[in-house]
Formats: sequence, C-alpha cells, structure tokens
Amino acid sequence: MLFHPKYKDPYKMDIPELSGALLRCSKDGWLLMSSGEHSVFFINPFTKAKIDLPNLPHGYCFDTISFSSAPTSLDCRVFAVHVFFDNVKISAISRGEEEWTWYRIKGERDYQSPTNPVLYNGLFYCLGQDGTLGVFNPKDSSWGYPQHPGKPCNYAAYESYLMECDGKLLAVFVGNKGRGVSVYRLDDSKMAWERVYGLGNKMLFVSPAASFSATKIVEGMENKIFFPRFCGKDGVFFSLATHRYESFGSCLSRKDLSGMEELLHSCWIEPTIKTYSPEEELNWLSKLD
Repeated sequence: MLFHPKYKDPYKMDIPELSGALLRCSKDGWLLMSSGEHSVFFINPFTKAKIDLPNLPHGYCFDTISFSSAPTSLDCRVFAVHVFFDNVKISAISRGEEEWTWYRIKGERDYQSPTNPVLYNGLFYCLGQDGTLGVFNPKDSSWGYPQHPGKPCNYAAYESYLMECDGKLLAVFVGNKGRGVSVYRLDDSKMAWERVYGLGNKMLFVSPAASFSATKIVEGMENKIFFPRFCGKDGVFFSLATHRYESFGSCLSRKDLSGMEELLHSCWIEPTIKTYSPEEELNWLSKLD
C-alpha cells in the first residue's frame, strides 16, 4: 500500500515477492528486504525489478542496515551493524562481490542505534539512542565515536532519526508521546550539533527504516516533518511553524501523538524517473564494466 501525505486515499499494489519478507531499508526508489534467515534482496515496487544479494552466512542478526546508492549503480554498498554490549559487529558487501565481509570491533561503550545508518562524505554515520554518533570508515574498516557531538537535546528522546539535507547531516529527536520535537544540524567542521528552528522550503520524511529530506513541490508541504502515523485516514505531520501535529485532511492540531496510529512495518520511499533496468543491472555480481 502506498500513501502520499497530501492525499487521503492510499494506492494498493500487488507485489507477490514481498509476501513473508521484512522491510529493512529504503533509498533511491528501492526497498531492501530480508526473507527467512539468510535471504536478502532489493526490489523496486514501481518497476517490480528485483536484485538478489548473496546469502548471509550467519543469518540476519543486524540492528540497523543501509545502502549507499541504488543497487543498479556500480558503487552500491550495503552496510549493517549489530551491537552487543560494547562489541560492534559490522557486515558489508559491495556490488560485484560474492560474499559478505564481517568485522568485529571492540567499541568504547554500549551503543544502540534505533535508526538506519547514513552514508555521508564517504563514512557511515549511526545515530545512537542518546544522540551520540558512531562512525564507520569503509576504507580502513575502523569504528569510532566523535568526541564533541554528545547528546544535543536535554530530554529523553524516545525516537531519533538521521538524514542528509543540503549537504549536511540532520538529526530529528522526538520526546515521550511525540512531545518536544527538535531538529539539529551537524557542523562537521567543529563536529558539533546546532539547533535548527526552520526548514525553509525543505520537508523531512522520517521512519526507522528510511529518513530523507526533499524540496517542496506542492505548496504547503514545506517546513514540516512527516511521520508514518495517522489520525483516522489522515497522515500526520509536525509543523515547525506552529510546533503542533497537523494533517492536510482535517482540522487536527495537537501538541502530542496521543490517540494516533503508527504504521510499524513501513517506510517512506521516493519514486524514481527510471522505469526500466536491463538484465545486467539486475545481476548483483555484474560489475557493469
């Protein structure tokens, strides 16, 4: 089922390949799915194109997972993290590779990330529950925690999301019952969080599997954060102008998310212009030379 926040009626699609599979991540119009313990694949719900990845040798055991670019591109890399106390287990695979590479790194702390990693300036950034950052460098397989970006907000964040916007990392923090929504931008020259009070003509779409920013096309969608939540049949967003939860289909105006329904196994997805992929692009082992 596809839903656009500006319109009330969803669009239903029949995709048999998704039956029994679990949604893990979304990017560039593609969904990263897992099926059973070892199977992982990409699927484009708009074109129905599917790309199978090599099986996971140890089964799906990740806390978070992400990919760098569309799986049809030469530089696509899948990156996954699992943290057990202070042990960081990282697995990665790049386009053309037949096997997953595994890393086990001794971390400095018990680190939990509720949202998927983001590739930024060649590094994978993970946003921890306490607002700190974990960073993985795929060039030397190193994992570390920047010293300065500690917890930016002074309340317990029940939800946190990370994304790139205009060449900078943005973090969204949400307090208990949806109260205390705040946005921060990472100043990577100082490695410090800076509070953002308005998004201008930008809009943010947040969910555990995928979060991204976009420039408003339809008037009235700017300066808002869209959540995978509903009040009746109406999608819910947080307005940074009014600091309240609202919707396009009703007169909803609330300070928190009480009484609203959350879609647990869902994510935002951006449709792509490309409607056809040649067979070579759909073969993960093809390096597209």
